[in-house]
Amino acid sequence: MTRRLLVFGALGQVGRALQQTVPQGWSVVAHDLAETDIRREGDVAAAIDTARPDAIVNCAAFTNVDGAEAQPEEAHQLNAVAPGIIARLAAGAGLRFVHISTDYVFDGQACVPYEPSASTGPLGVYGRTKRDGEVLVREAAPSSAIVRTAWVHSGGGVNFVRTAVRHLSAGRSMRVVDDQIGTPTRAEHLAIALWRLAERPEVKGTLHFTDAGVASWFDVAMVVLETLRVAGRLPEGAGVSPIPTSEYPLPARRPAYSVLEKHESWRTMDYLPPHWRDGVIRSTSELLNA
Repeated sequence: MTRRLLVFGALGQVGRALQQTVPQGWSVVAHDLAETDIRREGDVAAAIDTARPDAIVNCAAFTNVDGAEAQPEEAHQLNAVAPGIIARLAAGAGLRFVHISTDYVFDGQACVPYEPSASTGPLGVYGRTKRDGEVLVREAAPSSAIVRTAWVHSGGGVNFVRTAVRHLSAGRSMRVVDDQIGTPTRAEHLAIALWRLAERPEVKGTLHFTDAGVASWFDVAMVVLETLRVAGRLPEGAGVSPIPTSEYPLPARRPAYSVLEKHESWRTMDYLPPHWRDGVIRSTSELLNA
């Protein structure tokens, strides 16, 4: 018997990746905001009634970190209110619910990886609304799984790898911060982890998932540059220079260190993802071949 997964956020990087990694015995019903306004309880209820899913994964979010500073209410509705609505209706229907959160719920002051149980302290609107969403999900659906991840990228969508490919392949130089440390995570790998959790309803609470290893944004840009060079696609004049965050001010503050402790989560999911470098190379290659 085929099980059915209802995905909210169908057109985002992770939503697309879930649709591209469907395991045997599952099918997907994917809705984007234009199809189902997850900020409206009636719309979410109708989507659930129509899809009749066995599990729900919420990938939808207001992910523009800087834009959230100017649109805090919109960010709150999508990142906090909507997940709470989905969680409440999923719990009422007895459905498995998996929700995606972020490393930006932390303040970045740590010097060792953040445990799932670590105290949160978001620096900006994006992180604060995602943290609030976690709270509402836990209250509405205690048996749900909340997955914090970081620095998601793919061969599509809006992400730093795509930005680096665009600039470097055009022969431009980039100034990239080297004092923000985290872990790039390929959307495909995150999707595989989410499928594992959809199949394991006994797993609940907060988990951490990223690819293996740690990096700065400068490290990521250098891997993109090296991949372009190996492919013979690096024009003269392209380069990457490291700079401190203080030389690249943005509307929203970022955590300086947001490495997540995920070894126990990997064991729980029974999935050890590739090193972040492998993921960045794959996303870069996809962008070059697009």
